[in-house]
Amino acid sequence: MRPTPTFSSLSVLLLTACSTGNASEFEKMSDWYKKYPSYPEYCSTPQQLANRKIPTLKKSNNIQTSLVHVTAIIRHGARTPWNNHTCWENWQNHWDCELKTLTAPPAQPEILQLEKNATEDMKLDGEGAFFLFEKNYDALMDAPQLMNLLNGTCQKGQLLLRGYVQELSNGKMLRSTYVKERGENKDNHDLVLIDLNEDNDVRPYEEPRLYYRADDDQRTIMSGQVLLRGLFGDLLLQHSQELGTQVDPTISVHTADRVQDILAANEDVCPRLNDLFEEAKKSPEYIKRFVKSKESKDLNKLMDTLGGDFRDQAEDCLMTTICNDRDLPDVLDDYGRDEENNYFDRLDQYSFRPWTYAMKHNDAAHSKLAFGPLWVEMLSNMLGFVPKSTWSSILPQMVSELRSPAPQLALFSGHDTTILPILATLGENVWDGAQWAPYASLLSIEIHAVEASNQRLFRLIYNGKVLTDKMKGCDDELCDVIHLFNRVSDFAVKQRDCGSSQSFLAEIETWTVGDVLSSKKGLGLILIFTIFSGGLGAFATYVSLTRRLPCSRSKGNFKKVGNEDNIEVISSYGAADTVMRNNDLKLEENTII
Repeated sequence: MRPTPTFSSLSVLLLTACSTGNASEFEKMSDWYKKYPSYPEYCSTPQQLANRKIPTLKKSNNIQTSLVHVTAIIRHGARTPWNNHTCWENWQNHWDCELKTLTAPPAQPEILQLEKNATEDMKLDGEGAFFLFEKNYDALMDAPQLMNLLNGTCQKGQLLLRGYVQELSNGKMLRSTYVKERGENKDNHDLVLIDLNEDNDVRPYEEPRLYYRADDDQRTIMSGQVLLRGLFGDLLLQHSQELGTQVDPTISVHTADRVQDILAANEDVCPRLNDLFEEAKKSPEYIKRFVKSKESKDLNKLMDTLGGDFRDQAEDCLMTTICNDRDLPDVLDDYGRDEENNYFDRLDQYSFRPWTYAMKHNDAAHSKLAFGPLWVEMLSNMLGFVPKSTWSSILPQMVSELRSPAPQLALFSGHDTTILPILATLGENVWDGAQWAPYASLLSIEIHAVEASNQRLFRLIYNGKVLTDKMKGCDDELCDVIHLFNRVSDFAVKQRDCGSSQSFLAEIETWTVGDVLSSKKGLGLILIFTIFSGGLGAFATYVSLTRRLPCSRSKGNFKKVGNEDNIEVISSYGAADTVMRNNDLKLEENTII
């Protein structure tokens, strides 16, 4: 039977050296982030993470509130490249990993019952994991053919030791903010989500008090697990000691088949997302900024000198290099040295800004369609803490979607392409698209109850900055939840309009004659084709017999009408066509510019 992960002990740090004989990453921790004079915010160094703490409430309006729910959405921590990129010549595409994944035999209670009731020769006590598997990606180590994609012991996109430290820091920060004994910090007791003095039969990391969701990527599952270790580590240790040596505490993670999941835009599930992305790319503003601009042409030439066009991979190439203290090409080794004109920043922006443009284009149409189902999932956790009379008329589609009992903390572990589109759905001013989401980014939505009232307020925080007042209808850090619900009500749905003209054309390519004859679409296509063919044939016959076009008033000649004293006669159809096509091109260029 396939092992099921035990998430309380999914990862472990091995403190031995790499198989290459070099110093281990653990041994080099004291030298992290020292190779370069400064690091992009993307890297999430310890100093950068320290500036992203959850802010205290200002209390400017003197409203007495209590925190009743938090939805936290994280980006995974630092990782290996998401693919075996080409990047520039001599790019260091060799990655060894010391962070391992452990798996255990299947979980209780089913296995306990099965093993105790088995036949005598198969019977076991059913208690505890009794052994763990450690996954090592070292079976293919014979270059150049028998190698992993990253030419070492790492998976592509695998969480690195630096990412472990980042998410552990996030967990400890959330612990110091939301989980404490009420009254421990009298100046900020209204941010206590979980009161450690409160008697409760369910531990704070057990369902239904916690809901943990991740897609089925190693880096997202482990990032959430490490954060939970930082958040509840002492409570888990205490629980483990109570259980004894044979059983570990277990935290459930809710996930899905990766190819079907909706924690990032999934064009395979919703093909119309391709249409909306192409629509954004064809807009005059996109073409002006990312196709025809001088900056685009300059950076294309720069990439040519480095070995080719790697625009789609450029940000990943740049960031996995600088954030892991690897060597940059000389021409790109200028981050922090020239704030106005460094090639590192310029190429980075050129790589990701087309994507953020598409996320925000047309009031975030792409992001809304992609993340409607995820908004349903997030709201299903929040709405249990809001009186039904407040939201039922705004979000009638949510009446049957509530999770009951609702969790105090809902943790979603996803990607940069999870957090940024969610921000885009919340309004034009919430996120300007100018910066990509750093490693270990954290977006949180707090729900606050106003004392002696049915009113509920929300606070939106991204990487330590309060963004609530950027939303329509909100002018303070706390805002009535009605404004949040109004914003998402139209697109927070599970059943989306995902039909795509592109997918229909692709479907036609696979049709057989039988498919065409048995399909309503196919028969309609035959009818349209027959009418079009008949019309085209009639037109060709008319031109052949009369030697002129139906709308032409002169035989064989077109006249370009201008000043009466200067009428240019064009005596060939080809020349006339050339003139009209050139005029169309000039019009297009003027429109774009």
